[in-house]
Amino acid sequence: MVQAARLWILTALTGVVCFAAGYTAEAVEAGRAHFLDACSACHGTNGEGGRGPSLVEGRAVRRADDDQLFNSIQQGVPEADMPPFPFPDQQIWNLVAFVRSLSAPAVESKVEGDVAAGRALFFGAGGCVECHRIRGRGGLLGPDLSVIGSGRRIDQIREALLDPNARITRGFEAATLDGNVRAVVKNHTNFSAQVLDSSGRLHLLRGDELGRLRFEAKSWMPRDAATRLADNQVRDLVAFLSRQTSR
Repeated sequence: MVQAARLWILTALTGVVCFAAGYTAEAVEAGRAHFLDACSACHGTNGEGGRGPSLVEGRAVRRADDDQLFNSIQQGVPEADMPPFPFPDQQIWNLVAFVRSLSAPAVESKVEGDVAAGRALFFGAGGCVECHRIRGRGGLLGPDLSVIGSGRRIDQIREALLDPNARITRGFEAATLDGNVRAVVKNHTNFSAQVLDSSGRLHLLRGDELGRLRFEAKSWMPRDAATRLADNQVRDLVAFLSRQTSR
């Protein structure tokens, strides 16, 4: 089996950066060009789906190993009305590389931007550290971002920055306690709530005490990043966050 694009071992030995779960950036880009010609009519320009399923969110794609993806492209998927594509093996492996890149975690993806500049912005003028924590440093009103690069895709990190209310992480519903204390609700029912305030104090509210709590319509994340930050600053922040991992 020819898998010239796969370079996990070479990466470890030489330090050459590889993307999309071990594929080279060149393989991913070659696969992207071939995907636009052969696959985008059904799967969308960026794999978002159309007549065919999404290759970004689809569980079947994420669960399949590389050989299964290769065979699906080469032999087709009759039950899904996908025809076979008897391309040369290398072209198919490049397609596999591109498909993998669509759902790869950020830390395994190629990113633009300056990581060092993004770090300075996160801990400085950007104000991100006021609510978010990385390796024990920062606030508590937003999710800990110490390993966000291994748990989120690049597009998800960018979306969280530019459209923070699109997906609110469970346990971080914004609320005001006692009229003026910013807090997040960790858990709640009709009868009780666990609330963490901005100072790190946990409040257990029961019964009539729930009257002290007011849920906010939006998250505490600022919604003006797209206008407050320059394009290059957004790229730098995404680059910095994409490299946050426990690896």
